[in-house]
Amino acid sequence: METLHPYDGLEWDEHEQQLTQFHTHEPRNTIRDDTCIHEPSIDAETVPIDDLGKNNLSPASSPRTLLKKYRNVGYTVFSLTEHEYYVERSKYKNVPYEEMPERLEQTSWPWAKWNVDPAELGVVALPGTELRASHHGSLHDVIGLDTDIGHGRQASMTALLERIADQDGLAILPHPSKYNEASDYERYVSVFEAADVLLGMEIFNGNDRYPSRALWDRLLTHFGPERPIWAFAGDDYHGRARPQDGKRFNRSRIVLLLSTHSKAAVREALTEGRFYVQHNGDHHAPFIDAIEVTNDAITVDSPDAVGIEWVADGEVVATGETILNDRLEDRTYVRAEVHGDGRAVSCTQPFYPV
Repeated sequence: METLHPYDGLEWDEHEQQLTQFHTHEPRNTIRDDTCIHEPSIDAETVPIDDLGKNNLSPASSPRTLLKKYRNVGYTVFSLTEHEYYVERSKYKNVPYEEMPERLEQTSWPWAKWNVDPAELGVVALPGTELRASHHGSLHDVIGLDTDIGHGRQASMTALLERIADQDGLAILPHPSKYNEASDYERYVSVFEAADVLLGMEIFNGNDRYPSRALWDRLLTHFGPERPIWAFAGDDYHGRARPQDGKRFNRSRIVLLLSTHSKAAVREALTEGRFYVQHNGDHHAPFIDAIEVTNDAITVDSPDAVGIEWVADGEVVATGETILNDRLEDRTYVRAEVHGDGRAVSCTQPFYPV
């Protein structure tokens, strides 16, 4: 049985695994760049909530501190994706775009405004913004990467994705289960059909506050190999106090498989799906050392894994490091969930038996 998959031809020992974060925000409080914990470290249950429903406990640190904090825990590919309505520490969430278009088109790029040189940090940086678009009667977030688009202008999602495509940018759906249940997957079919620039969707957000694997499975089953939808994961870190079980820093991330540490290689890996995603949970997600695909089986090599589950068409069909292809007859796809301790898990992209 032949299998289509994004790791085909990949020489794992010749590619570096680069920790990648594409969903972060400018700090709302004081944070430090020499710690590896969520800050403010105080639990949200113990602090007062202001009239915006958020907590502002201390002077906001510069985004420079945020960038260095992520770099110091090992991230080498990064985008600061501030909300379209948050400009220079002011919030304009309910302000129509037409009232202040020049201000609302401002983005968090370039980093030079904070005296940060990505090259000096050893980081491949992409411009990015968490935009909003109208979709099925409400505003839905869309992460735009490698564009200078600062605002969605209340346009339809299709129209926004066309703008991103016109700039040769890339797009991701963040936390889609915030808006739709898995049973409503058809609401996303039209946009994935219309826009190749939309690479995929977050299946992990922060401390898994909007689980989206079931929704992803429904879309993978619907589209099959004709329209792959890649899995993404992002912290959605704002530098705010969070509930004890809701800490976000370094919780959900992407692991890009790169032959060179360059923007061109990053874009190619994102487009082709040469990466996997991790959710650290309460521990550390296991890394994947290699994946071997033959006419008979698929094998995942992950020495630190405590268990591996194979999910096909939304249900677990096998466990262990290897799945035999005869288990995939009449299946649209299969993907691996590589489990570690403390809810930690790494998820591959889909494999399609043909």
